Amino acid sequence: MVFIHLFFARTDYFSSFRIFTAKLNFKMKKFILFIGLMGITLTGCKFGTSSPDVNHVELRVQPQAFFIDLFEIDETHLASDIDSLSAQYGSYLDAYSQQIINIGSPNHPQYPERLKHFLNYEENREVYAACKAQYGNTATLQDDLEEAFRHYKYYFPEATIPTVYLHTSYFNQSIAMDSSWLSVSVEKYLGADCIFYEWLAVPKYLRRKMSPEKMVPDVMKAMALGNFSFAMKNEDLISNMLSQAKVLYFIKQMIPTINDTLLFDYSPDELRWCRKNEAAIWASMVEQKHLYNTERMLIQKYVGDSPFTYHLGQESPGRAAVFIAYKIIEAYLHEHPELTLSDLIEQRDAHAILLEARYRP
Repeated sequence: MVFIHLFFARTDYFSSFRIFTAKLNFKMKKFILFIGLMGITLTGCKFGTSSPDVNHVELRVQPQAFFIDLFEIDETHLASDIDSLSAQYGSYLDAYSQQIINIGSPNHPQYPERLKHFLNYEENREVYAACKAQYGNTATLQDDLEEAFRHYKYYFPEATIPTVYLHTSYFNQSIAMDSSWLSVSVEKYLGADCIFYEWLAVPKYLRRKMSPEKMVPDVMKAMALGNFSFAMKNEDLISNMLSQAKVLYFIKQMIPTINDTLLFDYSPDELRWCRKNEAAIWASMVEQKHLYNTERMLIQKYVGDSPFTYHLGQESPGRAAVFIAYKIIEAYLHEHPELTLSDLIEQRDAHAILLEARYRP
């Protein structure tokens, strides 16, 4: 199983929210990280600015609200209901119990008591109520997931489409994946104004990523990170920029109608700032000779989540360098219209992309 931390990475957020949990131990012997889970074969489907017709792609993605089934079990018949959950969810229940909420195997003698403690913890009930109100009806989410996965299947016909579960996870990782399923922490998508995020002291610039509209893009981001390598051959700034921008371009191909504000996690004003200052941003990076710099701190200040991009001033949004990298990729694909999505993913030479893009903002 692989955990995809799409945001919410700082552990100090947890200290102010009393939830019965032990943090996940990623060094535990039973934790297995699968990379390239689905054995996908990259195909030759062309892509570009126009959205492909995917109506012929037949699939069904019905998100399963596991968190509701879990929290609404009958505690007076707990043992038999656990057996029913195990029969319905199989290995997923085991993975969820051991590696997401960390209460041990469903086969452990103390599991019923631990689960009862978890289900009855006051804050967990509050979170559950909010999640059920938001995601008790999954019809719209199903439509959006199916549309995104049709595009995924269009580009990768041999891909296996995972079963999608909805769970709660103590506000821990965003998405967990295994070879046959993908599970989303729904409490991470309750809307920027959700009181839980206020209690957790989540910075406002990160709360923008915690809207219901962000769930499907994050699912596709997880599909990208869980099934493909976006690592570049070099570790300099331009390589880090383009690596992140390729993931965004992947998401755009899966959800062609996505608004740029949602894609970049920008407000309309922040997006306008980037567009207005594109040439100035690029000139600054070139003049300061930062593009081929390999210093971790410098790179982080350009591409890491933050309220603004350090080297571009406090009026800039965070990760403005990734916006520039996205524009470089667009220029690169304009120069090479014959390339496929798999070609872009497999191109790991950021310097070659920059050279061949002929980028001139």
